[in-house]
Amino acid sequence: MKRARNPTRIAFAGIVCSLIISAMVGIFVILVGDFDETEIKILFTSGSLAGLSILSMPSFFHLERKQYMIVSRVGLMTAIGGFLAIQLVIWSEGDFGGEFFWKAVATDGILAFSVNHMLSLLMMRVEQPLLVMSRWATILAISTVAIFMMYVIWANEVPEQAIRIFASVVVLDALGTIALPIMVRLSKIK
Repeated sequence: MKRARNPTRIAFAGIVCSLIISAMVGIFVILVGDFDETEIKILFTSGSLAGLSILSMPSFFHLERKQYMIVSRVGLMTAIGGFLAIQLVIWSEGDFGGEFFWKAVATDGILAFSVNHMLSLLMMRVEQPLLVMSRWATILAISTVAIFMMYVIWANEVPEQAIRIFASVVVLDALGTIALPIMVRLSKIK
């Protein structure tokens, strides 16, 4: 009985239901809709709900296992905050407070994506020192990319040399994100 009441299990069931509903609504609008303003808003809402569901999975994974609790909560709350901001943009007619609003939404999106990206890497079980070091180096690269992107959003100018360094860190981020799961898998093949 305890397992059925697990909040994370309920959240995962909610994610699956939201993905199914989003897909059904999206297909319905695409097949029989007139693509008027309301249907477009419904389609965007369905897509953003699916995005929230996918983005928040690493946070739910760690919350269920009671690991990295603070980081997982930050990942979940920023994902929900981003979803709510997107809903505000989709369904209202306001100017949303101008530049500050858009910078805050972009910052929230960067935090949501980067935190859940890091949490997805922490889902892998790694024991070999090289893999542990590679994972933490990739997490450092993800953090650096996120911090730089937020700096770019809030600053008025960025030196060219900083852009070159940023681009190099993005390459390391991508390398670690792609190579680490492959290396972990190869380490388990006997």
